[in-house]
Amino acid sequence: MEDVLVLYNQIDPADPDFRESRGGVLDQVKAVLEALDKLGIESEALAVESLQHLVFLLKRRKEKLIFNLIEEFPGSARDACAVPALCEAFGAGCTGSGTEALFLAQDKSRTRAILTAAGLPCPAGLTIEPGRPLPMEKLKKGTYIIKPACSDASEGIYPDSVVTIPSPQAVEKVQAIHQRFHQAAIVEQFIPSRELNVSLLETAGKIRVLPLAEIDFSAFPPDKPRIVDYQAKWLKESFAYQHTPRIIPAPLEEPLADKIRRLATQAWLALDCRGYARVDFRLDEKNHPYILEINPNPDISPDAGFAAALKAAHIPYERFVWLMLQDALAIRARNTLTSQNGNTL
Repeated sequence: MEDVLVLYNQIDPADPDFRESRGGVLDQVKAVLEALDKLGIESEALAVESLQHLVFLLKRRKEKLIFNLIEEFPGSARDACAVPALCEAFGAGCTGSGTEALFLAQDKSRTRAILTAAGLPCPAGLTIEPGRPLPMEKLKKGTYIIKPACSDASEGIYPDSVVTIPSPQAVEKVQAIHQRFHQAAIVEQFIPSRELNVSLLETAGKIRVLPLAEIDFSAFPPDKPRIVDYQAKWLKESFAYQHTPRIIPAPLEEPLADKIRRLATQAWLALDCRGYARVDFRLDEKNHPYILEINPNPDISPDAGFAAALKAAHIPYERFVWLMLQDALAIRARNTLTSQNGNTL
């Protein structure tokens, strides 16, 4: 195996917002480097500041095999989606999903439109662009969750994100997202019962659904929304973090589990993911599944859900890293062949 360049996004130490979630990439870098060391593969990790910086590196580095852990750049999550295309333009193989899938998934409202068009179940809702009011007359009375349309890692999601409509709180929450995140707000029907995380892994062109995981909210008091908010994901001292254990495999009847696996695979195909991804579901009181989102670049740190699914599937972490590199090599070979054929025509 040739040398590997592990790329991750530069973290701005002067930015106090969401330092827990954005600093999590360093745990992923450490895990991947340790796996590469176990595999006997020479590697180096470099922080990337911007697309321009990435071009600078790709022109000067000898490695043509990239493990991509870039999640965002300061002030621009969208720019990070272009990383695979840039790597491939410089003749490098890049792990994980391609630029198109990353762009599509980065906007949750666009993802929902694609999934709905494909006949897949998603919660009903609206997307409210910055500066526009919440048209409560277009929504049925009930419970909704309000969240940023283009943020990851539960950023912008807190217990007060679950609101009733109509209410002043719903209007205030939409305005708060517009003001703080400078992006659209999604107002989405809240599915109250259960939450599932479904990890998928592609090897040699075949999609494998790993053991399903369920978030256990049984310790939550009745007045606390059963959601995996920012606290539950990142604030280790919080009640939510300490009382949302993962149950894997999820305790589901096999017909329902099989349906979840099929829906997750269809969602993967709808966005044309590759390598690895995670699809999040909610189940209502009748166990009807709804897709919340697709993450084609999920957290792969050792204590995150994807690594737990690998462990439950008896796939060593270094085996996962090896498989992703093999996929990246195969993609590079196909791109090279396509380029050669195009030059011949």
